[in-house]
Amino acid sequence: MLGTLVGSLLTVEGALLVALVALLYYYAVVRNMRFFVERGVPYLPPVPLLGNSADFITRKRHITDVLSDMYARFGQHRFFGYFDFLSPIFVVRDMELVKQICIKDFDHFINHRIDLDENHDPLFGRALFAMRDTRWRNMRTVLSPAFTGSKMRLMFGLITTYCEGAMRTIRSEMGADGTAELEMKELFRRFGNDIVATCAFGIEINSFKDRTNAFFTLGKELTNLEGVQGIKFLAFSSFPRVMKALRLRLFSSRMTTFFRSVVMDTIAQREQRGIVRHDMINLLMQARKQELRFDENDNIDTSGEGSPKRLMDWTDDDLTAQCTVFFFGGYDTVSTLSAFMAHELAVNPDVQERLRKEIDTVRTSIGGSDKLTYETLQSMRYLDMVAYETLRKWTPAPFLDRTCSKPYVLEDYDGHKVQLQKGDGLWIPAAAIMRDPQLFPDPDRFWPERFAPDSEVPIDSATMLSFGLGPRNCIGSRFALMETKAVFFYLLTHFFLEKGPRTQHPIKLKKTSLILSAEKGSWIRFRLRDQSAAKGN
Repeated sequence: MLGTLVGSLLTVEGALLVALVALLYYYAVVRNMRFFVERGVPYLPPVPLLGNSADFITRKRHITDVLSDMYARFGQHRFFGYFDFLSPIFVVRDMELVKQICIKDFDHFINHRIDLDENHDPLFGRALFAMRDTRWRNMRTVLSPAFTGSKMRLMFGLITTYCEGAMRTIRSEMGADGTAELEMKELFRRFGNDIVATCAFGIEINSFKDRTNAFFTLGKELTNLEGVQGIKFLAFSSFPRVMKALRLRLFSSRMTTFFRSVVMDTIAQREQRGIVRHDMINLLMQARKQELRFDENDNIDTSGEGSPKRLMDWTDDDLTAQCTVFFFGGYDTVSTLSAFMAHELAVNPDVQERLRKEIDTVRTSIGGSDKLTYETLQSMRYLDMVAYETLRKWTPAPFLDRTCSKPYVLEDYDGHKVQLQKGDGLWIPAAAIMRDPQLFPDPDRFWPERFAPDSEVPIDSATMLSFGLGPRNCIGSRFALMETKAVFFYLLTHFFLEKGPRTQHPIKLKKTSLILSAEKGSWIRFRLRDQSAAKGN
């Protein structure tokens, strides 16, 4: 009889467990799947649990292709629905609505979706990108002067000196026939690593000679979004609340310890020796000492005549975080842009030849051995056009993300209105927008002339979303472009870039990567130019 009773209880317990699982599945999946139906928002039926990301998660298509297909499918709407796993996301495809959200009504969408515990994950949780609300505004105000034109000029000499040395190293590694086939992502990661190390941390590194230095090794681990790190980044982006509740860290304690040590040691040495170097660490040191002064509009007064104002109390981790994320951007974002730019120049020799002529003209005008200046680089219109066309066709970020911070109404073309609530997620499909034939005719063609000042089809600057739009755009975009253009100025002075046996064309995107990356690597053959054409370095 006892056995019968126990068996009955187990049966009841099992039934309750099944009922509980069914209930949870209903509320977490089935009911959630009706989110867009109940709001009258167009969407594609999602795969249970995986949502509309199923093809990306199962490595069938890159997220850029998934969003681009949906963007084209819902061309009659200003926005559509997307399930990021179980999370419903509003995807805005109409440019006027994009501008309204990012600029005019920015206060409704001030934050990114990612939500990190700044005490538990100090390396990224305290970084500008992850900060929210007032704390983000204050940090943005403090960091903005580090990326003004005057600061770019001060750092530009560091970049050109480094590029000259890097060219000598690359030239020395050419084969007997004056050629070498190189992987571009790896090459430009070394450039980015060393340039950001000197401009942000004040440390001189040569990753072409010392190929296993700690900065480069940890940087590679930091930005490897294909393995465990990629899964973690995806989880933090898609399930921010869950990851925060579980108190998991985006970056390891080893990375945190390394970068904190570098920043703190650098600051200590500068304070002890009275060293002043015009870089990010110097600006952060001033901010921590409350030495920054502000004018009547609350902008930092570079004349030094304004009034001091206390924006925030700084910790060692606040300082470390800003430098580290600057390093993150310079290491990976710039290397991605540069790798695709090298590919397009190699497969479009007419574009490369026109750009080389501009470079040679500039070198003649400044006198072969004279230093390239920031002003001269900024005057190179065709170099600008090539860089922007690369950003348009191969933007490093497939989409921009925001979280609704207070109620907001989206209105479709037919007048249908949808009420967004605090916490609702929103994406802007940057890659799809910049390949929209209505905005950029013949979008798959690499055609820098579309950015010419006298172009027959003027481009709305707001459609260039590679670095974001509005107050929350990328603070380091000017630095990224300056670095990229300077590197290519020196590369094309010394080398021809050509298709080689390992060059994949047309490019196919690596489906396993969260970021934009070529499926078989970005291999380009370098061929030395005539010595007389490259003299002076």
